[in-house]
Amino acid sequence: MFLKIASVPSDGHTESNCVYMNQADITASGNAKFVDIRGYPYSILADERVAPGTLAMNGIQRKCCGVTTTMGDSVELPAGGIRPPAALIVSTVVELEHVAASKRGGTVDVKEFVEFFTKRFEGQYFRDGQSLAVIQENSPYKFLAKFTTTIIAASTASKNDEPIWGALGPETKLFVRPTDKSEITATNVPDAQVDSQQHQLVQKFDLENLGIGGLRAEFGQVFRRAFASRIFPQSFVKKLNVKHAKGVLLYGPPGTGKTLIARKIGEILNCRTPKIVNGPEVFNKFVGGTEENVRKLFAEAEAEQAAKGEQSQLHLIIFDEFDAICKQRGATRDGTGVNDNVVNQLLSKIDGVSSLNNVLLIGMTNRKDLIDEAILRPGRFEVHVEIGLPNEEGRVEIFRIHTKGIRENNVMAADVKLEELAKLTKNYSGAEIEGVVRSAISNTFNRHVDMEHPSETIQHSDVMVTHADFMLAIEEITPAFGQAKDECENVTRGGIIPYGPLWDVIDRKCNNFVDHLRAGSRIESLAVLIEGPVGCGKSAVAAHLAMRSDFPYVKFISNDNLVGYGETQKSNIIRKAFDDAYKSNFSVIVLDDLERLIEYSHLGGRYSNILLQTLLVLIKRPPPEGKKLMVVGTTSLYDVMESLELTGCFSVNLQIPTLDSDSLPLIVKGMKGMRFRTSADERLCVDAMPSRLGIKKLLLVIEMAAVGDDEKERTITFDSFNEAIMSTGLR
Repeated sequence: MFLKIASVPSDGHTESNCVYMNQADITASGNAKFVDIRGYPYSILADERVAPGTLAMNGIQRKCCGVTTTMGDSVELPAGGIRPPAALIVSTVVELEHVAASKRGGTVDVKEFVEFFTKRFEGQYFRDGQSLAVIQENSPYKFLAKFTTTIIAASTASKNDEPIWGALGPETKLFVRPTDKSEITATNVPDAQVDSQQHQLVQKFDLENLGIGGLRAEFGQVFRRAFASRIFPQSFVKKLNVKHAKGVLLYGPPGTGKTLIARKIGEILNCRTPKIVNGPEVFNKFVGGTEENVRKLFAEAEAEQAAKGEQSQLHLIIFDEFDAICKQRGATRDGTGVNDNVVNQLLSKIDGVSSLNNVLLIGMTNRKDLIDEAILRPGRFEVHVEIGLPNEEGRVEIFRIHTKGIRENNVMAADVKLEELAKLTKNYSGAEIEGVVRSAISNTFNRHVDMEHPSETIQHSDVMVTHADFMLAIEEITPAFGQAKDECENVTRGGIIPYGPLWDVIDRKCNNFVDHLRAGSRIESLAVLIEGPVGCGKSAVAAHLAMRSDFPYVKFISNDNLVGYGETQKSNIIRKAFDDAYKSNFSVIVLDDLERLIEYSHLGGRYSNILLQTLLVLIKRPPPEGKKLMVVGTTSLYDVMESLELTGCFSVNLQIPTLDSDSLPLIVKGMKGMRFRTSADERLCVDAMPSRLGIKKLLLVIEMAAVGDDEKERTITFDSFNEAIMSTGLR
């Protein structure tokens, strides 16, 4: 039997989701109860107002099945109708929108809707993609419901004959989800539905494939504190009254991977497209424009939370150079108050009266001290993760990531050992290690380029990055938090000359200081004061101690570096040196010539109290847990430093003595190209040497006494030595 498609007699027929036939046609078909219209199942009801030979469908049904009343479409109804499978709908997601496409907004009580829907359409068959009209009593809205993600269970079905239809029953789990374009707000949503529709927040990922090395612990800390509560079912978190973390602050030295972590978090989260704010670009020259830019960042999150509530997706906002946006309120006195307004606007959006629960903010800075304290308290940017310098294992990971291309293409020589490179790059940041790899590759390229004939074809098959290329690159790339080799070499330019038992004692004490600090479990810091008369080699011993320690961070502070600065600027430079030292596990700070650092003058006993107080506080301050710091100071005015209470800050003293005559032969022997002309000259020079002479003055006398044009072979006679003593005013 073929039936022509027709419209239903009235709007009331739309509410049942059934199709209608004339009773005579139903009888003729063998009392058919169900019909298959292009794959969609419908229940049949009788209505005498339907013309014989026609099948009455409402507009939603016709659109769903792809049939019309104007084109003469018809449906074949077999004798007895169709027999639907013995299958039930286990669960389904019903997408909801208004029947009128132009209508927006409104609310739906989900529990009421599910109860009404199940009662009204129980026993009817449905399939995925099927649409129907839902009109509740005492409701001003007419909803269009569409079955999606429908799970059907058959009582008798083979694996090759899985049913696509299922009957709606009282046990069917029905989840209601308004579409985005409808702007319908779901209320009274059951916990089961909230949990089932919760977005999977985190995708499967591998840190090394993401290009993140040496930050496994920091990455884990961010996820534990910022994302763990968002992964659990929302209903469970709500029962515990747990609030999600809204802000994460990543801070640390430049080049350690703060921006990289934030960018990769955006890639592995199933969230809205992250908004990235580059610090100062928030500011606007027009009045109120800056605050408006801050509000725009949260506009989409506010709209979605208002429409979807707890089912809203996560919005990620990333702030680079966060200290430029949230400076301490009251610190800027430009008369506009824009910086203060930005902080206030941000505070109100994060944790105001109508705060958002669907946003996560990530801020990055290397100046945490500049950020307003209110923005850092719990409920705002409460998760503070320090992204520090990578350890040796982390450096191996970073080298592995940045050498992946040359390793996989067999361009890296077999003599390159990443573990060895990691040991040689202490205190290198991730960016600096990347620079080392780039420099090594450029060294390789340079070997294969003929600058006289640059247009010649290069045989790239011969290109090979060797261990020597990496060693040269490490020499070229110096870490920002590395050793002050240039300053230390400058004060030990002539090298360290062992001058007998006196030097052996000094050298042994230096080694002991380093060993005690390195191995002592209860010693976090050690302050060594090197004292002695002017010219006895205190600065050289301090540099020798710093380099002998082999600590990755060495900072040499002398008045040479501070000439031209005011007291406050000098104080800030010294404070920054200590702050930087705390970022390394082992550090040495050399404070050369303390009396010059505090601007001491004998005339009137004048000194800088600001610099004195800075040193008193910083030398005594213990480093953070797990860090070890050695402070080495030198002074020629021990009594003055003692009267200023500066000597009390130092744990141990190391006195550098002046030299006696027995040291002269040893020093001449240690100087390359120097010797006494005869043994008699040596004895006479030893006898003629003034008592208690400083090493610097003695070296000057020896240089002046040396005779000869050949630098490799210069001799000292008694006469030249005696003349040199007279010239220097020592006799």
